[in-house]
Amino acid sequence: MKKIFKFQLKDMLFGCSIYALIMLLITAGAVIIALTYPHITVAGNGFASAIFCLAVGVGIYKEHCQMAVMNSVSRKDFFKSLLCIAVIISLICTLIDQIFQLIIMLPKLNLVIDFDFTINFDILKILKIFYPGFFETHSAAVIAAVGFLMEFLIDGILFITGTLFAGICCRLPKKYRAAYCIAVPILGVGGAPMLFSIFIGTSIYPPFARQLINAFRSAMGIPSGNPFLGALTFAAASVIIASVCYGMLRRTEIN
Repeated sequence: MKKIFKFQLKDMLFGCSIYALIMLLITAGAVIIALTYPHITVAGNGFASAIFCLAVGVGIYKEHCQMAVMNSVSRKDFFKSLLCIAVIISLICTLIDQIFQLIIMLPKLNLVIDFDFTINFDILKILKIFYPGFFETHSAAVIAAVGFLMEFLIDGILFITGTLFAGICCRLPKKYRAAYCIAVPILGVGGAPMLFSIFIGTSIYPPFARQLINAFRSAMGIPSGNPFLGALTFAAASVIIASVCYGMLRRTEIN
């Protein structure tokens, strides 16, 4: 496992360095805009981090798995290394986002005159929508820790989900792979959010949908205002997705 882990870590750290450099340039540009136009504020790069982790998860499955099998590395050792990389990459991306958020929280960059235009999203703003009571009763340090934990778990889930998507693609017949690669982003980015919005925004939907939404809200700790329950749910989801991904990895033919 050590050899494949060192190879993956070196490859991923190089990719993270390029990503951090790009985000630094983008943040610098956003800072210049914020200083030039005080009515504009900038937020974190959480969305970019999430997409980066998803893309890395997709790429690492096919490319590194094939290399590992060709060099007599067992699939079990490869998957152990992949999980370690998932944790490290998620942690690095979360740290990068936190650093950039500290930069853009400087007083001169956080001025608002008439309206607020936000670039990207801030995980704390998202959490505040779902757990408003938590922000009123806890200190800034606890809130920051929860935001860090939730972003780390989200990045980790997306990394593992990316490997799962890649695993499914590898198992499909070649004639269906192009359609699959087109359908997944369309349904994931457009279809699923649209259906969720329809379910949430209207009272006309099947009773089972209401039950599913209520169950999801309870699992995420939204009614009780407990984001730690949501973090536990994310952790459990990561374990489930990773288990499915490992089962698929053991049956994937490398060609």
